[in-house]
Amino acid sequence: MGEVKFVDTTVRDGNQSLWGAAGMRTAQILAVASQMDRAGFKAIDFTSSIHMGMSVRYHKENPWEKIRLVAKAIKNTPLSFGTTGRRFIGFKRVPESVMALVLERVAANGIRRVWIVDAAHDVQLILKVARMAKAAGIEEFVVALSFTLSPVHTDEYYAQKARELAQSPDVDTFYIKDQGGLLTPERVRTLVPAVKEAIGDKPLEIHSHCSTGLASICYLEAIRLGVDTVHTAIPPLANGTSQPSVFNILHNLPYVGYGKRLPEEASKALPSWVTGKNHYWADLDLEALKAISDHFFRVAQEEGRPIGQPVEHDAYYYVHQLPGGMVTTLKRQLSEMGMEHRLEEVLDEVVRVRAELGYPIMVTPFSQFVGTQAAMNVIHGERYKVVPEGVIQYAAGWFGEPPSSIEPEVLERIASQPKAKEIFGSEFPQPSVKELRKEMGLGPEVSDEEFLLRFVLTQKEVDEMLAAGPIKTA
Repeated sequence: MGEVKFVDTTVRDGNQSLWGAAGMRTAQILAVASQMDRAGFKAIDFTSSIHMGMSVRYHKENPWEKIRLVAKAIKNTPLSFGTTGRRFIGFKRVPESVMALVLERVAANGIRRVWIVDAAHDVQLILKVARMAKAAGIEEFVVALSFTLSPVHTDEYYAQKARELAQSPDVDTFYIKDQGGLLTPERVRTLVPAVKEAIGDKPLEIHSHCSTGLASICYLEAIRLGVDTVHTAIPPLANGTSQPSVFNILHNLPYVGYGKRLPEEASKALPSWVTGKNHYWADLDLEALKAISDHFFRVAQEEGRPIGQPVEHDAYYYVHQLPGGMVTTLKRQLSEMGMEHRLEEVLDEVVRVRAELGYPIMVTPFSQFVGTQAAMNVIHGERYKVVPEGVIQYAAGWFGEPPSSIEPEVLERIASQPKAKEIFGSEFPQPSVKELRKEMGLGPEVSDEEFLLRFVLTQKEVDEMLAAGPIKTA
């Protein structure tokens, strides 16, 4: 294998996992955009529909303008956009016409790489979105194989899905997406070869979270097995529930047979906590990495944001399987209700709900569905007394077939909800953008980008964003 490449996740997944996706304004990214562009990353994991919604709600920033500004500043490194292929910003499914328009607009504004994570691994849906992305001008379409532990999700399951998807010329790259930090070195040794055999010559990347303390070890094992691209973050937005630190992986590469020792003079570019260890290597600009790291440490200090720290191994993650960002969100929501002391109770309920719902993979939106249902069960003191609309849609098959059958008693409770009557037994409606605009009373003076925001957000949220004016870039 040749050079080990890096996808940087700092501003997207690092921000989402450690700072609740709310901790980064456009100006804070632009301040280090030139350094990010010269760092030497294969790509920068830049935004997702969740982040676009947070830009509107929390920062009153137009997310389309944000993409344009950053894409103009980062010209050489591809920026990526992540999608589930079924939804945009909210957790409700959207028509295909809306999804196609989203892809067209992100591409028009400077996104060059799109990754999709469909928790149901619905091959036909993924291929449909791949065609949409390529038609919109996206250069690299990446399929996430979302990893989980269940009786259903075996190595053979992932290999078969990958084999079917790899036949399409619209699918360029695959990555193993371990959103829960559930991989172990032992499982990497069987999963990676199975997937690599299935996808042939197409590239395979790896993405994990440090939630159980094993992600860095799993990366090194994957590299030994031929995975040539790893997803890392830059401190303070690495570690914790985020991705491994780029500095940690660089430090360890020579010891798994890749790279070379760094000259003493070059080691001076490293952050203070690693100076003196002149055995780093990769085709990355260490001075740029240090400048980015220093900048975000200042942001963390100024705004009171947490700093990602290495964590001790936590076997409980293998039980509840909630991804790091979802755990952070759940803690915040319980705290807002004065119920933070019931977190362990909710996590225990998560395990039970997930099994009853047929072992959905704990990734957006399913992790939100399961987590919210578990919280509702605990808060209301009666299981499935209140069922969120997303859970009803999931049970009705609007997000693909569940991996395993839903428990009959639970399905009956869900189907008895008032909202279920209009969802069960009906096809998901597929109106055109023109029809949706007419239904919303939007004339030609409203741009496609504003239409998309108004379709998924409240009018008040969009109006307040527009009233705030252009994004402040400094």
